[in-house]
Amino acid sequence: MASKNVHDGSITAETLDYLGFTDMVTVGFVTSEVLDVHLSESQTQWDIIKDLLKTETTSDLTTVKRAFVLPMHNVSTDRLKASLKEHKISVTNDYEKADFIIPHTNFYDSYSNIPTIPQTKMMFKLSNGYYCHDHRPLTEDYHDRTGNDVIIESRSQDNNYQHNMNYESAPFDSFVFSKMSLELASLVQNGEMQVIGTDTILNQSANRIPITEQLIEDIRKMCDVYSATDDDIAMAGKIIPTIDPTGEPYLLYTSASMLENVSYKFNRNKDVMYWMDKHDIYNLSRKNAEEAIKYFDEKGELDSRCFKSLEVKCREQIQINNRELYTFKVQVKPEYRKYMTD
Repeated sequence: MASKNVHDGSITAETLDYLGFTDMVTVGFVTSEVLDVHLSESQTQWDIIKDLLKTETTSDLTTVKRAFVLPMHNVSTDRLKASLKEHKISVTNDYEKADFIIPHTNFYDSYSNIPTIPQTKMMFKLSNGYYCHDHRPLTEDYHDRTGNDVIIESRSQDNNYQHNMNYESAPFDSFVFSKMSLELASLVQNGEMQVIGTDTILNQSANRIPITEQLIEDIRKMCDVYSATDDDIAMAGKIIPTIDPTGEPYLLYTSASMLENVSYKFNRNKDVMYWMDKHDIYNLSRKNAEEAIKYFDEKGELDSRCFKSLEVKCREQIQINNRELYTFKVQVKPEYRKYMTD
């Protein structure tokens, strides 16, 4: 059984060789104890491991039975479990029992100097970092036992000031990997583990609700500043992540300002925040009608209904001077006229 701790355990030389590492060293990372992590100076190897863990290998949910969710996912496990259950797929905490992983963009990150690094971060880049092994008994014991350096981060300092510590510089660009990240990358590379994206799973759920004007109005009432109850907010928090705006970019645009204005009510709701980020609600809420047309056109989502609805708003924003002497005729540019005739 694989450890639930992302950093627990050692990695074999065979696995490192299989993944292409030539410069890997083992160093210490402080949690409740000092655990081994694996450090490379290779940006190329960082990119390889990251891509192996985030690049979807299949979208066919009928070929898999048990999922492992990478730690620190920005969608709740309950929502993922509910969507997977529709396909008779279970979730396990033991990646050795899984046949696919569910990635996200939060399993890796970049830090500098002496940061606070989450203990469940699977891999991270540390720029201009430091080592020290004799500032605490547990780090000193680890160094005496292994001879390995120990990464300094804010929690591991334990109220010690850096200028009072016998620190030394780590490689300026240090790419740090947990055992879990390397084991999973190895399994994916040799075909023993599939990778299926979060959106693939959520988009195949039967619980998605098409976006409509009435639905948006219901959400607005549930989140009303003056009349909304805690139960109303909780209900809206369950509905919003299930809204499917496919084919209705105009409704997504007209609701964006309202959704952005109430987003603070859902700061602790991972599923709502994931949905808003996925559909770019923050940026969409700040666009005028003309910018929205260009935005949807670039995404390949602009259709005749959306264009005509937004074009009316664009005309309301036109300002023309010298009307005492001239008359003017407004015409849509040729590249957009196709949307006026469909």
